[in-house]
Amino acid sequence: MKTVLVVDDEPSVLFALSEGLSDRRRGVKVATAASGVEAISLLEAERVDLVLTDLRMPEMDGFELLAYLRRNFAGLPVIVMTALSGDETADRLDGAVECFTKPFNVPDLKARIGELLAQRVKGRVENITLPSFLQLLELERKTCTLVIRSLGRSGRLFFRGGRLVGAETGDLSGQPAALEIVTWEDADIEISDVCPPVEPEIEAGLSFLLMEGMRLQDERESGQPPHRAAPPPGGGEARPPRRRRTAARGPVAEALKRGRAIKGALRLVLVDTETGMISDSAGIADGVPLGAEMAAMAGALAELLREQRRALRQTGGDEALEEVLLTTSERYYIARGLGSGEEHFLLLVLDRHHGNLARAQLDLVSIERSLEMATPAPPQS
Repeated sequence: MKTVLVVDDEPSVLFALSEGLSDRRRGVKVATAASGVEAISLLEAERVDLVLTDLRMPEMDGFELLAYLRRNFAGLPVIVMTALSGDETADRLDGAVECFTKPFNVPDLKARIGELLAQRVKGRVENITLPSFLQLLELERKTCTLVIRSLGRSGRLFFRGGRLVGAETGDLSGQPAALEIVTWEDADIEISDVCPPVEPEIEAGLSFLLMEGMRLQDERESGQPPHRAAPPPGGGEARPPRRRRTAARGPVAEALKRGRAIKGALRLVLVDTETGMISDSAGIADGVPLGAEMAAMAGALAELLREQRRALRQTGGDEALEEVLLTTSERYYIARGLGSGEEHFLLLVLDRHHGNLARAQLDLVSIERSLEMATPAPPQS
């Protein structure tokens, strides 16, 4: 629920605006103050998302309130209601805030407040790689716009219901822009809770875009002429050609079935570390389908494992990264590398209320070792 603070010394104005601007369906409530002093007390006591204030008030007028807001709430959107002439208002406010001259149309004011509140819902994301963050947005089915900046470049990505529907950077838009942006490193991410209409919408899925973007980047860095792969029909996810070793299908299935004996286990999957795609899986608990959420979690953990391994190398450590544990209120997500973990890892989803974490970790080690034994050595070149 967002709060609009209306400041005016006329009770009739406060009542009319409180009734006209409140909108529970859109999550907007109105707080009122009869003076600047009362407004400051309210600002210090609760969160306010926008201030709508008159200028001429006793005790502390709107100009003094504006000065206080600039010192203490610099990012807070402000709209001024005024009966002053346009020139006089512009001279004193120096164009710093929006003005609605009395009498004004309440629906127009309400619409503008809605726009400012939508712009207000934003934040900055740090200390997470861009692919990992995009996969989390997909997992949470988020609707938003991302502004991405990296090494002097800038672009925007548009998500609707967790699906990447649009992108733009420089002269590029749509899928070509997305393939460019998703490979940016050291990205600064700014997010706002709004997604405007985009044309044409991107049809390919996020996993395809991430893999294709990385492939194109590798080709550019190696001097190869880039060629774009066609997305799978219907916007599904593409599985790249497998050139690395992998366990035979039979031994993998048998090893994953052993996950059914782990108390509290919900799902056990084998994940490709490079692409984040699920190579094989074992359904354990009824009502826990593989689904997009599991696929997104596998991709996010693959990215995390790669980043952790890269960090270990940068610090000069020679120890192997064996396991990563993520904990939520309901589940444990245990990612354990198969062998070195460079190529595959096991991902076990464990119910916190019915499983034993230490026992499950020991069982996972046993499954990992049986899979490693079933994996043939890569062919010699």
